[in-house]
Amino acid sequence: MLKAVVFDLGGTLLHYESARADLRELNKQGLVALYRYLSANGRTALPEATVLNVVTSHVMEEWRVALASFRGSSVEAPVKAALAELGIIFSDGQWQAARRAFYAPIQQAVEPRQDVRPTLQALSEQGVALCLLSNTFWAGDIHDEDLTRFDLLDLLPTRLYSCDTGRLKPHPEAFRMALTALGVEPNEAVYVGDRLTTDIEPARKVGLWGILIKTSFREEPLEDVMPDAVISELPELVRLLEHRI
Repeated sequence: MLKAVVFDLGGTLLHYESARADLRELNKQGLVALYRYLSANGRTALPEATVLNVVTSHVMEEWRVALASFRGSSVEAPVKAALAELGIIFSDGQWQAARRAFYAPIQQAVEPRQDVRPTLQALSEQGVALCLLSNTFWAGDIHDEDLTRFDLLDLLPTRLYSCDTGRLKPHPEAFRMALTALGVEPNEAVYVGDRLTTDIEPARKVGLWGILIKTSFREEPLEDVMPDAVISELPELVRLLEHRI
């Protein structure tokens, strides 16, 4: 019997990527916005290219190490470390303002997937527990703000962001954390995600049913990894799971 549905975030419930910008491009836009904020507020007279090169180098190294060890991490730590290397130090209050500048273009790009709230609401009303399990290099409170803006936060009371849990998918521990938080067994849960190797394959190895949701911004070749089901948009999920509830 199905007791829980665990969702990925980006590409599954909300679109961060688009035909115009992938995640790396969005991160770059955030860093450019951060530099312009610092420059406009007299925090640096260094050229934009100099600052961006140093910060990007720190960010990419942090992400490389995190991926290699499946360790959850936040973009904010390497950004602050890089800026400190350039002589730009923040008080807590100053950093709160600066990080807002960084996240502004990223949050402006976010769009909800089709009928996301009606889908979550329908599952919740049928007694299915809902959970979010996402690899997040951006801060969890920012994603919570995005969910609030699209009226979704109340339907996802259990949210596990890798930047907070310290564990990246596809490591099996990430999925076990979600199962433990929900109090369910693997065969009582479904995982819905938009990436085969990060979402579907590891979820199935742990024992969850893995459902791939397609995105128009990226092709996921159904070759080595076969999901238990494939949907194009979220409303299909309710119909698909009816016989398991």
